[in-house]
Amino acid sequence: MDNGQTGFALTCLAVGALVAMPLAGFLIVRYGSRRLTIFSTLVFIATVPLIAFMPGYLALLFVMPLVGVSTGVMDVGMNAQAVDVEKLWGRPITSSFHACFSGGMFVGAGTAAAFIALGLDVGQHFIAVTILTLAAAFYARPGLLSDDPVAAEGSSGSSSNFSTAIVLLGICSLCTMIGEGGVADWSPIYMTRVTGSAEALAPIGQAALSGAMFVGRGLGDYIRLRFGSVHVVRGGSLLAFFGIMLALLFPLPGVAIAGFALVGLGVANIIPVVFSEASKVPGLRPGVGISSVSTIGYSAFLFGPPIIGFISDYQNSLLPEGMALFPGVAGLRVGLGVVALLMLVLLALSVFFLQVRD
Repeated sequence: MDNGQTGFALTCLAVGALVAMPLAGFLIVRYGSRRLTIFSTLVFIATVPLIAFMPGYLALLFVMPLVGVSTGVMDVGMNAQAVDVEKLWGRPITSSFHACFSGGMFVGAGTAAAFIALGLDVGQHFIAVTILTLAAAFYARPGLLSDDPVAAEGSSGSSSNFSTAIVLLGICSLCTMIGEGGVADWSPIYMTRVTGSAEALAPIGQAALSGAMFVGRGLGDYIRLRFGSVHVVRGGSLLAFFGIMLALLFPLPGVAIAGFALVGLGVANIIPVVFSEASKVPGLRPGVGISSVSTIGYSAFLFGPPIIGFISDYQNSLLPEGMALFPGVAGLRVGLGVVALLMLVLLALSVFFLQVRD
């Protein structure tokens, strides 16, 4: 698979998530976020291992949207649960929940590196992880909050009130998710094809991103209380910009890993702030506000991966034969430059347009 085919496979996953997210807002109102979260989590865990056993590229394109549907519904359900907990807690706590998400990606990237180093294939990898995550899901199930769907239907506000606030928060989510997803998806390829690192080292760039996000989100609730949510968005977008530029301008394994870590620290607390604000938009139920912003944000995964892939391949086609030291050197650096541009857009939005209430 070349960069374009890889990007298109990731797009198929995003299509499934994007189709499911608006439906998730309706289902939360009707059935409650607890039931929706449990069901979608179990479907997600059961579907992901199928990726390892697809006989070819077309079969992979069939299963990726199924994974996307389950993860899209699960994402909205979990965030609705987090908002309910934050209300009961009485102070910011959503960053801590998102820290667990980043911790999972960190463990996942590290596990991938370990399985590669041990010479085990992706099927064995996914089966082992499925068993562990299924046990974790059943352990977590009793702790989810029981929300009353009937009470949600009687709440004030109209789900059709698609306000300017939702659009602005959605654009912030879009920029952030392209940045986070672009680095998460392409950093392993960047490590091998651009920096020339060994294959076993390739997931470490992704692990640096997710590990930094885990640390940043672990401290995020304190940072929001100390400095305010709007400063979290402004400072984070600026830090992520410097991080991606560091990796692009100095394509050495150690420098790239450090740059990806800075991107992780920068974007760590932007999505928790955005989702928390989406739940407070007047005239919208919390679950509907989150699903609306999530739909806009997750459209990043619809066109973000292929844009980076297609730009990378196009730039490579412009190079004379044998000019690049490694395949994709110039192209992928240009493609990931999209992330740097969007961090500047996010910074401008947070300075001139974004209204965040602490």
